[in-house]
Amino acid sequence: MPGMIKRWLRRRLEGREAEEEAEPEIESRERGALVRKGRLVTLRAHVPGNRESFQRWYADPEIAGLLRHDLEPLTSWQSRGYFDSFILPSSARGTCFAIHERKTKRLIGTTALTDRVGSGDGVSALFRIVIGEKDVWGKGYGTEATRLMVEEAFDAMGLSAVRLEVFRHNTRAIAAYKRVGFEVTGEHTEWVARKKTELRVMEMRLTREAYYATADVVGRPAAHRDGPMREERRERRKARESARAKRRDKRTDRAGEATDGAAGARAATD
Repeated sequence: MPGMIKRWLRRRLEGREAEEEAEPEIESRERGALVRKGRLVTLRAHVPGNRESFQRWYADPEIAGLLRHDLEPLTSWQSRGYFDSFILPSSARGTCFAIHERKTKRLIGTTALTDRVGSGDGVSALFRIVIGEKDVWGKGYGTEATRLMVEEAFDAMGLSAVRLEVFRHNTRAIAAYKRVGFEVTGEHTEWVARKKTELRVMEMRLTREAYYATADVVGRPAAHRDGPMREERRERRKARESARAKRRDKRTDRAGEATDGAAGARAATD
């Protein structure tokens, strides 16, 4: 009886370890591969299942008034085409990501870096973000998602600067961008004929040097913020691979011990 209990416990433990290893893979398929993780949100690759939420966000007149230069919401077929022809391919290329609430894992928005431009100062890209779930507005989710995307731009994409455009009436977004470190570099006015109104658009920019020179960037010590974080990410990946290898070795050893014990029992019986 004790032997049977031990074997049962061993199988339970082995099954639990297998589930722990398989869970990230399952989550990756359902929600998209994890790109970056913050305290409040995570950035993940987009998956086709995100389309419905995306379409709902872009059909909202309030969101359109804060984001779209024509101030008009998208129709269902327009948003579907945008998601399928731009969002999914860009995400596969590593320039567009879904924003998930970390606690609930709920999809709450999308963000991207587009329109790469090279100059004597290096390469920059245009930052875009939509927090589509209104119940999380004003809770710091957009600020953290912006910060994570900026770090992805500088650490992984090798950009030297990130640009953005924001409507002057979108005061919440402007405050979030300033908290991350963006500075106003200009302003222009656009005429929205259908609405018969002027749209004042602020231009903002953040350089890699300015971002990593700030006093508090995701809690890293100042001496560690002056270069790309690729080495740090590589070491974390090695540690995860080493831990998985050790778990596999342990399971192999336990399986070998069980086999040896069974052989010994048969020998004693013979």
